Amino acid sequence: MKTFFKSVKPIKSYREIYSMQKFIVLLSLLFTTLFAQQDAEQFHFVGLTVSTDSMDFESISNLSSQDETAFGIRYGRQTLDWRTVFTLSGNGDLQTFALEVDKILVDALFGMPEIRPYLGASVGYLHYEEDDGYYYGGNFGFLLYTTDTIDVDLAYHYYKVDKLEPMDTMQGANLSIHYFY
Repeated sequence: MKTFFKSVKPIKSYREIYSMQKFIVLLSLLFTTLFAQQDAEQFHFVGLTVSTDSMDFESISNLSSQDETAFGIRYGRQTLDWRTVFTLSGNGDLQTFALEVDKILVDALFGMPEIRPYLGASVGYLHYEEDDGYYYGGNFGFLLYTTDTIDVDLAYHYYKVDKLEPMDTMQGANLSIHYFY
């Protein structure tokens, strides 16, 4: 009997199945939110970002933590209540592609529409040194409107990393400047 599927690898463990299910559920929720607000007025933007990430490794390795700084480009759409952003960033060792969906919180809380806090979720692809994986997690930050067409985004993020042993989590801050067109 001939074997036709030599390149297909068997699933190694329940953990792999569970992590893939988490990824699919999170991605479904993000896309549901992404397309839920299609009737609202949308504002398109492009931007530049710089981020610093502290990468934590599982305790079984000799590495405890490593810091990376990355630069990137962003494209997104924003309504008065929601924002969706695609980010491509990296440096020599770290490259990422992310989808971020943010809920813009009550800006009347601060009394100024120029400062708007947000809370969001992210999912993305990660290439670190010679390995690939993906991540998911949360972020929060502030949008600071400097003019009618430019805003500054100050944010903190925390991500759980999967499929990239021995990396466990990434957390850090980013500064972005967006131009609305």
